[in-house]
Amino acid sequence: MLDTIEKSSVDSCISDFPYDLSFMGKKWDNTGDFYEWNKKRAEKLIEALKPGGYAAIFGHPKTNHRMKCAFEDSGFRIVEEIDWIYLTGMPKSQDIGKLFTKSEKNDLAKKWSGWRTSGLKPAHEPITIFQKPLDGAYVQNIEKYNCGAMYIDGCRVPISKSDIDMLNAKASKNPTHNYSDKDDKIYGSYAEDKAMPPNELGRFPGNIILDEFTAIILDEQTGITKSSGGFRVKSRGGAGKNIYGKYANEDLFANAGGLGDVGGGSKNFIVIKYQTKVSPSERKLPNGERNPHVTLKPVELIKWLIKLLTPPNGTTIDITAGSCTHAVACEELNKNEGYGLKYIDVELLDTEKEPYCTVGEMRVRAV
Repeated sequence: MLDTIEKSSVDSCISDFPYDLSFMGKKWDNTGDFYEWNKKRAEKLIEALKPGGYAAIFGHPKTNHRMKCAFEDSGFRIVEEIDWIYLTGMPKSQDIGKLFTKSEKNDLAKKWSGWRTSGLKPAHEPITIFQKPLDGAYVQNIEKYNCGAMYIDGCRVPISKSDIDMLNAKASKNPTHNYSDKDDKIYGSYAEDKAMPPNELGRFPGNIILDEFTAIILDEQTGITKSSGGFRVKSRGGAGKNIYGKYANEDLFANAGGLGDVGGGSKNFIVIKYQTKVSPSERKLPNGERNPHVTLKPVELIKWLIKLLTPPNGTTIDITAGSCTHAVACEELNKNEGYGLKYIDVELLDTEKEPYCTVGEMRVRAV
């Protein structure tokens, strides 16, 4: 399928690859040679992506190192890794004491009571972001291919309307000057340093994404705190830190770096608001049946990744589409935000037990 795609025509890839753990006995999660499986796809994908194009690939902590090596060996560079943290993972280790009990070795069962085979409760999933090498510098690549940058302002951690009002009120009370008047200029090291209100679009996104339950627990642990921010007097110490002109003897106020707002620790992170990795309502198909896919990802999470890595009117692809959550996310972005995305979702043909193409088409048509 990737051979049919025009070279250097795709802006991004968002895919949930197999983890090669034989999850729930699924044949598609047993590749035989995970490095080679990834390398074959990475070599095709790097041809399809534009220079500077991104690939965000979900992985598993036990096996994603092989996926990373395969992508690097195919010419990609790793630019970021996001940790998706959730509380709904199920421990899969076995009780050693019970295993001895089954063998009627009661003394050993008592001795090893409370011990288990290797494996902690899974609570995070890495999402590695790869980038095809740029053709020249960033600005040259973006001008030529309309691709290669992350849309940070469209993916910031949102802040509440009340916080925005509070921040604007704070900013209005701090001494600021209009430097547009030609007689009111500042020269020297602080010539461009002006007192500005914090970014109302929200916080700069971090490389951690929380689910709703994780956010609640984090807030319980941190309590309600006030972040640094607002305005402070900037030090003028050091050689060359002089201000000349009308404001030579006045304090210079600068943004302290935070938002100065109030809340729990989760206010610093993107929170995908689901009770589980996906909600029961999201698993429900338009015909009332349950989506049979066992590794379904939240639509909101995929939408966030698409917006981060794909320019408006761009082309995005998912080469392991499953039940087409990627396509659903694209349709919702196009319908609700006018994003103008073109998308390609690739999945194996239907089988009786795994009719994912039919399920995906049903989901997309329902948007």
